[in-house]
Amino acid sequence: MCKKSSFPVIFNVFLAFFITLTVTIFMLAVQNTLTPLNLLVNMIYGFCLNMVLETLIDLPGFGNLFLKLFHLKFESVLGYFVRTFFIVVLLVVLMSVILMFCEFGYMLPPAVFLATWITKVPAIFLVAYITALIVIAPSMKVTAALCTKEG
Repeated sequence: MCKKSSFPVIFNVFLAFFITLTVTIFMLAVQNTLTPLNLLVNMIYGFCLNMVLETLIDLPGFGNLFLKLFHLKFESVLGYFVRTFFIVVLLVVLMSVILMFCEFGYMLPPAVFLATWITKVPAIFLVAYITALIVIAPSMKVTAALCTKEG
């Protein structure tokens, strides 16, 4: 279907879609504003931001730094959890700050912005981390099956 060289981009589509979907549903449900229209609108800009971040940042390399730091093997179960943990931390911090700034901008004083943001991050992280742990392995397999062309 697609070239093997497209593997990272295709994989990022899957990861961005599932993380954005679960976090968006969670946040809208918590705010009691979960409607099809709100889900669609929030998914569009959340997915776009997630794709940009996943494409521009070397997330696997970032996760591998922590594997080296903690002397863990890539193939180990603990390595999978640790690598995914730090990748998701980076994504959640960047996405939540950017999206919250887009929503509130300069309307909130910096201290209020930070206080509001910090209260939301742990729950968002937990949802994103669990989602990533569940979808990374199947997404890798599906991406590998789709990206079979040489060249």
